Amino acid sequence: MADLNKYLSGKLHEQRGRIRDASEDELNELLRDVEPELLNLRTQAMLQQTPNPMRQRQVRKMVARIKTELTARANKAASA
Repeated sequence: MADLNKYLSGKLHEQRGRIRDASEDELNELLRDVEPELLNLRTQAMLQQTPNPMRQRQVRKMVARIKTELTARANKAASA
């Protein structure tokens, strides 16, 4: 299981650097671990039981960053 807090902590440029430095397998594993958490946060938000409402935003943006990096790598591999 990937440590999501490792990728969410620190400044934005540090987060992006960690994502760029991660291998494709690590990114896929992180994505598999993050998506259920995002679903859980959405459920908590609907029930108004979210301890940290900003966490949902952070996780959603992290999913977007990971998918963007995976797409960029795929496009780079396809063009090479």
